[in-house]
Amino acid sequence: MEKGGAGLSIVKAPLWTIPMMIGAFFGYVSFGFIADRFGRRPTFCFYLLVSAVLVWIFGSVRHSGTLMLLGPFLGFFGSGYFSAFGAFISELFPTQARGSAVGFCYNTGRMLSAFAPTIIGALSISFGLGGALTFLALAFAAGAVSIFLLPETCGTELA
Repeated sequence: MEKGGAGLSIVKAPLWTIPMMIGAFFGYVSFGFIADRFGRRPTFCFYLLVSAVLVWIFGSVRHSGTLMLLGPFLGFFGSGYFSAFGAFISELFPTQARGSAVGFCYNTGRMLSAFAPTIIGALSISFGLGGALTFLALAFAAGAVSIFLLPETCGTELA
């Protein structure tokens, strides 16, 4: 707790992870419907911005009950956008290169994300858990902005 945590032990990890996973399930299921209604890029941006705010708050909270309350919302917004990620990214590439390009993007992201626990751990040692999660919140915010750098492909004929 002296380094910014809420005093939750690893033994109780499932108790505070399960609410997040329930929220993530509903986020996965509903993202496509919401994106169809409001557009993919605005919906991605909204989910990522809400995630940025929730991650920052999550890193600042010191009460386990508040973490349990925020968990489903963080799961909903912080994971929900992944359900449409494959469809969205595959439309960015021509048919001849689509499989390789999507595979490259997914696997490069997965490879780089393998360093996340080390980076978050190192940041936690230097800046506390709240500081490390602030870094993650900034990454979510950067993603929200960068989604508008990609071309709009909704309703277009794929090559």
